[in-house]
Amino acid sequence: MSKTESGAKKAGKFLTALVILILIAVFAASGFIGGQDTAAEKYCAAVASTNFKDYSKIVASNDIYVSGSEDAFKAACKSGLRNREEFAELTETDNISSKVKITEHKMNGNPTSWICKADIDFFSSGHSISFKNVSIEMNFSGGKWIIVNIEPNVF
Repeated sequence: MSKTESGAKKAGKFLTALVILILIAVFAASGFIGGQDTAAEKYCAAVASTNFKDYSKIVASNDIYVSGSEDAFKAACKSGLRNREEFAELTETDNISSKVKITEHKMNGNPTSWICKADIDFFSSGHSISFKNVSIEMNFSGGKWIIVNIEPNVF
């Protein structure tokens, strides 16, 4: 009888360990995927606020704007997003905010390369611009998500 109890205890310990491992895997996967949302939000916030330092942390090192100067990046933001008809009335001191909603996460060939679909809104002083079904290509590198391409360009 004692061998049966010992076997039951071993099975119980094994099942407990298995459940704990599954929970750890679920939390790790949700953090891994959740990091994609964070990367997209940081990208849009950096573009909206013309924050070169934050932008350069979230995009690939060969990005056209990162390889240029901070002034060139800010000029591109101003001639792009701020120059759109919807924001024509804004002054240089008006802040633009962004909201990103990831609608789809899809692996792009390997676990470190993903394409996300997103709806992105930029808004300021009662004006807004919405981009629907934006494709954001990301790679996981150096412990974080790096944005390598966005179509259509939200600049």
